[in-house]
Amino acid sequence: MDVVSPCICGRVRRASRTLSRLYDEALTDVGLNINQFAVLRTLARLGPSRLGDLAEATLHEKSALWRTLQPLIRQGWVVAEATPGARGQTLGLTPGGVQKLADALPHWTTAQTRVAALLGPREAALIDLLSELEINA
Repeated sequence: MDVVSPCICGRVRRASRTLSRLYDEALTDVGLNINQFAVLRTLARLGPSRLGDLAEATLHEKSALWRTLQPLIRQGWVVAEATPGARGQTLGLTPGGVQKLADALPHWTTAQTRVAALLGPREAALIDLLSELEINA
């Protein structure tokens, strides 16, 4: 049993929690966390989407994504509408959600700039490596 070699998964999970805290702190003034921001941003990019399609785009489990969406729906930033003739609902940004995303973008950009500065010239290589992992795993 090898207990001294670094665990890649453990290291990535710790780094993910560290990054999430950094982005959450940046977004706190607009009342969002990084998961909520990512959902709003993805809906803005995709347009109205079914839960399964949004879950696939964000690599969330549907139930976890639904829990993330609940406060966004309650705040009126996302609307969930029944799709005539189909099962499930279509999710989309409301005008308030578009505004919330616009309000959050400068805060996200601040966090993004901070992380880019921490990573320096290794940023592009890290993004490429993580993208490869997502695609090939």
